[in-house]
Amino acid sequence: MIRKIFQIVLWLAAGAYAVVGVLAITGALGSAREADSLRHAYIVFGSMILIIGATAAFVTFLANKWVGFLFVAPLILCLGLPVGFFGAFWIDMEKGEVHRRQMEEEVRSGRYAFGDQPALLAVAQAISANDQDAIRAAAKAVPDLQAPGRDGTTLLCWAVRETWQRPQLVEAVRTLLSLGANPNYTNGHRESFAMGNAVHGSARLLQSMLDSGGDPNARDEFGRPIILMNWYLGYYPNDQRARLNLLLDRGADINSTMPESESEFAGYTLLLYRTRMGLDDSRAYADALHLLERGADPNRVAGDGMNFSKMLTEHREHFTTGRGAPAEFSPLWEWAQTHGITR
Repeated sequence: MIRKIFQIVLWLAAGAYAVVGVLAITGALGSAREADSLRHAYIVFGSMILIIGATAAFVTFLANKWVGFLFVAPLILCLGLPVGFFGAFWIDMEKGEVHRRQMEEEVRSGRYAFGDQPALLAVAQAISANDQDAIRAAAKAVPDLQAPGRDGTTLLCWAVRETWQRPQLVEAVRTLLSLGANPNYTNGHRESFAMGNAVHGSARLLQSMLDSGGDPNARDEFGRPIILMNWYLGYYPNDQRARLNLLLDRGADINSTMPESESEFAGYTLLLYRTRMGLDDSRAYADALHLLERGADPNRVAGDGMNFSKMLTEHREHFTTGRGAPAEFSPLWEWAQTHGITR
């Protein structure tokens, strides 16, 4: 009697595995139909569970001939536990990836920022397609190109940010600017600081903004001069010097200073800020020399008492006691000595 009851339990367990496997394979479970990658994950997971269930059922059937199979079947069913944990983990990770891709598409298409405003959305979708004629046509239905979408997002700021990964959209930004989008406009929300975001894009983008009246002394949403943010993000690293020169040529203050409210680098001038980066990026020393040659004041003192002479000396001591100084440091040190900045 006990043997029969045990066999029935094994049959039921194997059947449950088979049902779960079939449901997973057919896409009847949860979000299996959300994306192809999720569907494939469910098929693989379901197939493994179905195979385990079918194998356990077959072994349970063989127990009629040899009782030892009653001990083998539970072991086979136990394999479903790690498979289940692995499958749940894999599917959960894939769900996260699917949702990430969906959100990315929402942002890239403009639906996230402008989905509840059809007129703005039409312009955003034309921008995303980089269709200049469509942008002009859609913009006719928008009385104010500075009108905000979700979280205060403006069309120009959104387009500028999109160029970070899609440089071809610089043409769309130019079209927006030609239609009257104001490069200096901000409504106070971080998603409206078009000039603050332009300094992270390509040199072509920044030049387009400046050519349309963009302020080279503009500040970002945290009140920091945008020229100090030239190196802040990793987009277009080869354009860093070109962006710097563009801003300086258009009148940016070469002695721009980090706000005192900053928790780090408070009161640091552009020269100090860039020189400080030299320990991590040797190109910063070449930029510091470039700033000095263009007239940066080496005598400014930051809020923490740091000045150019002290910083340069500390860096030299670091290189003397540790690794050797990079090639870019020597010309900067020689300039400082020649001009009596260091002794």
